[in-house]
Amino acid sequence: MQLTDSELKRLTEQALAEAAAGRIKPVVGQTFPLARAADAHAAIQSRAVFGKTLLTT
Repeated sequence: MQLTDSELKRLTEQALAEAAAGRIKPVVGQTFPLARAADAHAAIQSRAVFGKTLLTT
């Protein structure tokens, strides 16, 4: 199924509104300090992480 541009826009706006209201929260699988960005990329590429991978300062 392919979404039209207007459907995609409507769903994106709805998802952003839900996130702003605190009803949608991302799953953070791992965090890496910025100095270890290469390790973060390797974890993503190997699919070793469930959820989002964040770089921190």
